[in-house]
Amino acid sequence: MIGGKIKTGPTTGGDEIITRVVKNCPSKYDETERVLIIDADSIMYFASYFPEDSVLEFPTEEDRIEEAKYRTRTKLQEIQNNIEEFYNIKNTFIFIGGGNNFRYHILSSYKSNRKEKNALIPIIADYMLEELGAIPSVGAEADDYVYDATVVSEGKCVVAAMDKDVFYNCPDMPFYNYRSHKDTLGEFKHISLKQSRLAIASQVVIGDSGDAIPGAFGVGKAWCNKNMHLDMTDYQFTRAIMTAYLKSNKGNFEESKKQIRMNYGVLKLYTLDELKNRNK
Repeated sequence: MIGGKIKTGPTTGGDEIITRVVKNCPSKYDETERVLIIDADSIMYFASYFPEDSVLEFPTEEDRIEEAKYRTRTKLQEIQNNIEEFYNIKNTFIFIGGGNNFRYHILSSYKSNRKEKNALIPIIADYMLEELGAIPSVGAEADDYVYDATVVSEGKCVVAAMDKDVFYNCPDMPFYNYRSHKDTLGEFKHISLKQSRLAIASQVVIGDSGDAIPGAFGVGKAWCNKNMHLDMTDYQFTRAIMTAYLKSNKGNFEESKKQIRMNYGVLKLYTLDELKNRNK
């Protein structure tokens, strides 16, 4: 890899060589000592996915498992290499799901629209835990453990993740989206504190279709764009969220308050101390 670029082989469509590039790279090397925090849940899904029409054929199931393990190692090393080119990384922490996520007890529909898990995912999870030193997010999500690590590191970190929820909760710190697609190998991103507050407040209203979190029914992104802006205070954001839910619930204050608490409780990311207090 040179200058954040890597070349892949010929595409199936002909002789064209695709050059995948790490986008929005920092202009210079940052000497600040940092930790690298990786939300690796998406890597497990990427590594374990083999489409039915895939050109890859495996003589045995063990060969398929070994390929998934190879993909996992390769992606983690790719992330490490791309980030270390620009940041002084002293330690790396890898987080994956650990089961018994409390969110399922708050919202029964949580992630109910997800397809059945690939049978390889638990195998790769065990591999990451036992061989690669990953840390399980017991009782919560990897997102929560990543968020906690950013707080503990006091922002002296680089976060690598694909999840927008993690991105929204990482204001003013280096963030690397490791999703590879088309000509993009990965992308460095930044979100300001003001942008973060607006994104989180808007999400409470809009919800998250990917996780089956409903938000304020019938009140969507267009309403948020019209009624929320970067310079609002916490009180103004709270009032706007309540206004959206009152609109959704035809003025029913108690029902609106109940839905806001439930949806925010599921959407919010928690530190480990906050998780401990939830369980008391």
